[in-house]
Order: sequence, then structure tokens, then C-alpha cells
Amino acid sequence: MRIAISGHSGCGNTTATTNVGKALQLKIVNYTFRDLARELSVNFEELHKEASTNLIYDYLTDLTLIRNAISNENIVIGTRLAAWLMDAELRIWLQAPLEARASRINRRQTEQESSYEQVLYKTLKRDEQNRKRYLRLYGLDIEDHSDFDITINTEKLTADQVSSLIVAAAKWAKKSQLERKNLHLARIQEIIAENLQIPLEAVQNPKYKINIVDIYNKLKSVK
Repeated sequence: MRIAISGHSGCGNTTATTNVGKALQLKIVNYTFRDLARELSVNFEELHKEASTNLIYDYLTDLTLIRNAISNENIVIGTRLAAWLMDAELRIWLQAPLEARASRINRRQTEQESSYEQVLYKTLKRDEQNRKRYLRLYGLDIEDHSDFDITINTEKLTADQVSSLIVAAAKWAKKSQLERKNLHLARIQEIIAENLQIPLEAVQNPKYKINIVDIYNKLKSVK
């Protein structure tokens, strides 16, 4: 069972991925820029800032996610592009109104000086920036959810309720033996291989040995 869970910030993606993975005993993958920064031994804030103009960080992150999805038959991946980066038996899109998402993000903010209005504006701006970035990266419109099996509005649901819905859907998908190929994946793999200057096999075959740090350093030296 391969499950993809996607959604904008503040929809409960990370919590749902963790809960579903534990309930179904699946490998849980939520690889983000923070994980990449740690792996590259670079400052996260600097990486995040540079990522707005340098797409290498997106390609390195997505390379890791794709290889994880291919190498594991039982996995749940929770990331904004998860449904586009893997062949999944079940694709879930989590959604919630902008105001609800901003309120959740505001509650978990470590910087107490940020007001709700400031977080609301930043969330809206982030949504717009992400949509433009994914169009630039892969020609994908993140607001097009036609490839998803189920959309869940998390605004008035608890984390447990959201997870229970996904678990129930996963059991139905497994029983129905859904087999639906990702029409975007081959093209995305080619784009990643070209931009990271690595063989296509390195993206498509998880047994092909690569080193993220070496790829990063090579591209950085060329730049």
C-alpha cells in the first residue's frame, strides 16, 4: 500500500501522515527542506531563502522522495507534491479555508510577536509563491486536484477523525486493488535528472547509489 497525502500549510498534513503510517504500519516519510538542510549541513533559513531563486533544493528534495516511494511497497508520504511524485494506490488532498489554516499556523508559531493578520498574509503569499514555483519546476498546477481520489476538508475535524477517514479509505483501496499510474512521474523524473545532472537511472532506480551531498557540491562548484 502506497499512500500520498498532500495539502497546503496548516491542513494537518504532517500529523495525518504520522497517524496513518502508525495505524497501517507503513513507512512514514515527510522529507522537507529542513531534512535536506540537515543532510547538507547548511543553515535552514539560508537554504529556504535561496530556494526561492535556486531550484536545486526542490529537485534534491523530490529526488529523495521519489526514490523512497519506489523502494518501499508499504509507505505513506506526506508532502505538498506527494501525489505527483509517486505511484500511489491512494491519493489524498487535505484542504481547509485560508483563515482556518492561518489560525492553526499562528497557534504553533514560536515567534509570539507575529499577529494572526500577519500570519494570514504570509500564508496567502506562500500559497501563491508555491503555485508559481511548482509551475516553474514541473508545469504542475497544485490547485488542480483531478488526480486525487479523495479530498478532505479538515477545518472542523480533529486530527484523529482525519486519520480515521484516510485509514478507512486505504482499506477500501486495498480491497478494491486500485491500480492507477501517475501520468506526470516519468516527465518529472526526467526533469530532475536533467537539472541535477545525474543519470535518469539514479532517479528511477533506488538501488543506483547516489550521494545527495556530492550532487549538491558538484552543482555548487559549477555555479
